[in-house]
Amino acid sequence: MRRTGYLHLYGLNLVFDRVGKGPSVLLLAEEASRWPEDLPEGYTFYLLDLPGHGRTGGPPMAPEELAEYVVGFLVMLNLGSPPILTRGLGEAVGEALAERGYRVLPGGNLIETLSRGFSL
Repeated sequence: MRRTGYLHLYGLNLVFDRVGKGPSVLLLAEEASRWPEDLPEGYTFYLLDLPGHGRTGGPPMAPEELAEYVVGFLVMLNLGSPPILTRGLGEAVGEALAERGYRVLPGGNLIETLSRGFSL
């Protein structure tokens, strides 16, 4: 079951969904709805609507600016440095996060990426 959460950060109300139970994984696209498939059990998935997309308001931003919101989101929820799987605009944001040392993988086939022994 998806649970919706809200986090006020840098003047915006970020909207995100949380699904499952287990080690944390961030699924990053422009909005949570870009991950429509059934999510596998055994993980807690966080699906963030980036500023200016989906249910989160705000102006358009460059990927580097959006990365600041993602880092703030991870810090505020005390998630540490979970693996980040990306799609769409999330790929460009993921590149900025990878430069900062975060583990970022393409999320084209989520089930396959997780089943390949992706170590959390």
